[in-house]
Amino acid sequence: MTECRPTPPGETELEEMRRRIVEAAAALYEKKGRAATPDEISATAGISVPVTYQFVKKPADIMLLIMERVQNRFAAGIQACVDAGAGAESRLREAMAQYFRVVDEEGPKVVLVYRDSLTLDKAGRKRIMQLEREAVEVFKRILQEGVAAGEFKALDSDLAAYNIVMAGHSWALKRWHYKKRGLDFEEFLARQQGLFTSMARGC
Repeated sequence: MTECRPTPPGETELEEMRRRIVEAAAALYEKKGRAATPDEISATAGISVPVTYQFVKKPADIMLLIMERVQNRFAAGIQACVDAGAGAESRLREAMAQYFRVVDEEGPKVVLVYRDSLTLDKAGRKRIMQLEREAVEVFKRILQEGVAAGEFKALDSDLAAYNIVMAGHSWALKRWHYKKRGLDFEEFLARQQGLFTSMARGC
């Protein structure tokens, strides 16, 4: 396993503008719902209205931007921190850590997507499902490679991968439950890693 280091800031100007718009849009959307306007997002983000309209023209665009940011952060972390030469269990644990940490840091946005994704049109819902599927495929590939290498037992890798993603989401959706049980994020992550790696090994 390579040493996992945070991705360096080096955002391009376009990426920085997108990030500011997503942060502003998420904050406004959480307070005002679909009543949030591109003009309000522009003012909150400190970016001109014409530039904001390049990213956000309708409420559905906010959901897509948020989901894309969550998935892109996960993808960037995986590329930087998961060594393809490491064992499957090590890679599964690291991939889970990367995904769950993004969910932890972006928790309010994850909840927002769950709450309002049904308001999207068909194309928007399809894009949300595609982004979620991209995360599932990362875990599915690691599980399949573990089976092929004899490190994991034969299992339904697609179902197991989807369960991992849903377990990650549960930290944002049911954090109150875990905290009531006395679990902080690190303990929650460690227990979920132990649960899924034990399942994959068949013990």
